[in-house]
This record gives sequence, C-alpha cells and structure tokens, in this order.
Amino acid sequence: MASMQASIYELPKHATEKRSLESIEQSFASLFVILTTFSGIILARVVIQRLKQSLTVNYLLEFPLIVLPTVLFVTVANGYSGQFVGLMIVLSFWFILRTRALSRAKCRAHFDLGSRVHALTIVRALTHLITAVCILAIDFKSFHRPYRKSRLFGAQLMDTGIGLFVVTMGLVSRRSRNSNDLRRSLLRSALPLILLGIARVVAIVTIGYGQDEHEYGQHLNAFFTLGFTKLMGSVLSLVARSDTQLLPLAIVVIVTHQLSLSVGGISDYVMDDDLPRSTLFSANREGLLSLPGFVAIYLLSICLNRWLVSKTLLTYGEIIAKLRGLLIMALNCWGFTMASALTVGISRVTCNLGYIFWMFAIMSTMVGLSIFIFDLIINNNSAADEGDRLEQGSTVAIMAEPSPEGSRGLHVICESLNLNGLTFFLLANVSTGCVNIFLKPEDRSDPASVVILTAYMFLVTFAAFLLYERRIRIA
Repeated sequence: MASMQASIYELPKHATEKRSLESIEQSFASLFVILTTFSGIILARVVIQRLKQSLTVNYLLEFPLIVLPTVLFVTVANGYSGQFVGLMIVLSFWFILRTRALSRAKCRAHFDLGSRVHALTIVRALTHLITAVCILAIDFKSFHRPYRKSRLFGAQLMDTGIGLFVVTMGLVSRRSRNSNDLRRSLLRSALPLILLGIARVVAIVTIGYGQDEHEYGQHLNAFFTLGFTKLMGSVLSLVARSDTQLLPLAIVVIVTHQLSLSVGGISDYVMDDDLPRSTLFSANREGLLSLPGFVAIYLLSICLNRWLVSKTLLTYGEIIAKLRGLLIMALNCWGFTMASALTVGISRVTCNLGYIFWMFAIMSTMVGLSIFIFDLIINNNSAADEGDRLEQGSTVAIMAEPSPEGSRGLHVICESLNLNGLTFFLLANVSTGCVNIFLKPEDRSDPASVVILTAYMFLVTFAAFLLYERRIRIA
C-alpha cells in the first residue's frame, strides 16, 4: 500500500483493457498466495497446540512457519504457491480423517465463536502480514512482478491491500446509531487516520521520497482513504435505522458509483493520463473518486459482521448452516467477479463493481475456511482431547471453545497484529522507508533480498509481539 520510488505498477497490454480474461487468472493467483500464508497459520496452530510452550517460544515457532513462507512465495519461490497449497489440502484431509474431527464435531454440544469471531482475527492478520511483506519486497528485483499493483484494470496481489484493509475495518465496526456514536467513531478512528495521512505527506515532502500519483493522487495516500472511508461510512450509516437497512443502503451506493463510472464518464476521467492535475481535486482524482466504492465495501462489511455475530453459541447444525451461507456467498461473489472481469472490469484505482465483488469473494472464502478449519476441525479436536482426559464416570466434558484467557498464545502473531494493527503498519512503513534509504534494495541479490525481508519482518512482528506479551494496546 505504501508508494515506492520504483514503479509499483505492472502495465502489460491487458492492464489497459477493461474486459480481460487475465484479470480472472490474476484474481485466483492472488488467492493462492493468500492461501500460502493461511496454510502457515494452520501449521503453526497444530504445532503450538501440541507443544504448549511459553508465548516467546510460540512466537519463535510461528515466525518460520507463517512469515518466512510469505516472504519466499512473493519472491524466489513464487512459482511454487500452487504446489504448497495442494500439499496443505492433502495434509488437511489426512488430519481430518486421522483425528475423526467431523465425527467428533457432530457429537459436540455447541461451538462458541466468541463475541469477536476468531476467524476475523485470522483474516485481519493475513491482510497485515501480506501487505507488510509486499510494501518492501516490491523494491527488490526478486519480487514477482505480476504481483504488482495494476495501473488501470487487473486483480494482482497488491491490488488486494487497500480493499481488504477496508473490509477488515468494517468487520470490527458497527453502525453509528446516534451523534455520540458518530463522534466517538470520528475521534477514535477517522481523525487519527487522517492525521497519519497528513504526517506521511509531510514526511515524504521533507525527505524527497517518491510517490506515484496514479495510486491515490499527488497528495493522498492509503491513510487518507481509510480515514475518509471511516468518516463517510460512519456518517452514512446514521441514515440506516437498523443494521438490516445497511445492505440496501450499500447497494444504492454501489449502483450509483458504478453508473457514474460507466455512464457518467468518471472512470475515463480518473484514468486519462493526458488530463492535467491543475487543481487539488484533479490532482487527487484517483483517491477522491474511488471513495464511494470503499464506503460501500465498509457498509457491506458491517453487514457481514452483524450476520457472523448474530449468534455465536452454535449447535453443529447451526455452524454447518453458517458455513453453507459463507460457501454460497463465496461462490456467488467469485461468479460475479468473473462476470465483472468480462464486462465492467476489475479496477482498484476506481474501486468499481468488479473490485468490490473480488474483495468479498476473497473475504468470504477466507472467513469460511477459517471457521471450518479452526472452529470446526482443529479447535474441536483439541476440545475433544481435553474432554477425553476429563471424562470420568458421569462427568460431562465441556466441549466448547477454550476461554479467551486459556486460548491466549495459540495464535501469537495473529493476536499481536490484531491488538496493535495500526502500530504494526506504521512501523512497517517507517522500516520500509529506512531500508529504501540506507540499503538500496534495487541493488540486492535474490538471497540478500530474502535475508533483508526476513530481518525486517522479524523486527516489525517482534515489536508487535512485545506489546502483546505485555498487554499494551497503542493503536
């Protein structure tokens, strides 16, 4: 999401074409890279669950299982993502059969997803990890070029960054019900993000660091997009008198936005390189005119979260119904993503209809997989093992999700990034700037790039871990 001095865009022929089969291929290729990091989280959970070590040892075990594969699969090992995911699918089936997890799940009294669904912790951490790796990796020659942001149309890995950040922001937000809610949302969330955006502009101007104007405009950046989205989304949500009214409200925003892009000529205006940037608005047209799309994503994400947490203590039948709903959502969103790629296109720079469908295709897929694997399979297996130890005579084993305190440390890196996500992202941006200034990544060999990226990720994740270990929340 950060703008680099080097070009961050990939401009093959299809990138300027609205209707492209390439975008469909890219959308699934991006999903596979996300799944490699997700696979590392699964491996780490299984290992840590069995070893039951201290938080520090857990972190040291998680890092090579989660972060190192992320670094490798966007650089020197980019051609092996599919094979790795395929291997993990085979191992997952073997684990399910060996542990009889599905049979045990059917006998379980209930499943406690918690007031904040654990799957959301996973997907938020995925977004932070992949973005943090990519914003620095892109400056190395070892970075896989097809993962770079699309200039106009496309669905590359780095195109997911800002969209998934908005989705995860919405997933942990709620509708503004009154002026007090709105004031709290603006002061605690929107204003700090906007101030960070201003600070980043000042820093870039001061040190002469390059910013590509085709990303958000000459002056705007990701922090502004997140802050303005939170601001506009919070204000707009006041119109809805209930959470269920957010869905039609979001649909109205999406339809209006897409019509303005396709019929009103806004898309051509944003993407025309020949148009001058003579005013503040025209200079930042990419960032400003994509905001309605991001606001729609934010509102839809609140709807998704309300549905997920509408009931968190579920029977086996209810959790299967929840998973079935996520599967239907994912299949529909992927179908509409492919249809959009062949009609209106997929464009991050305008946050059009195709991009919105793509974001929710990824999110519904990852949330569904997280609930299935962690809540239904892995957590169920550990709960059953605990039940086997406790079940004596008439004693009834408690087959529920472990308490928050008891489960602390089972996802050290994920929990650390969720506790201080903004702090982690800020540290990643500052560290990226330092590496670019002092280490000249464009001149580094492939092995050196992997070493630098690994050291950088160790620094930023360990800093987040130290805060988590001490239960310190900054932002």
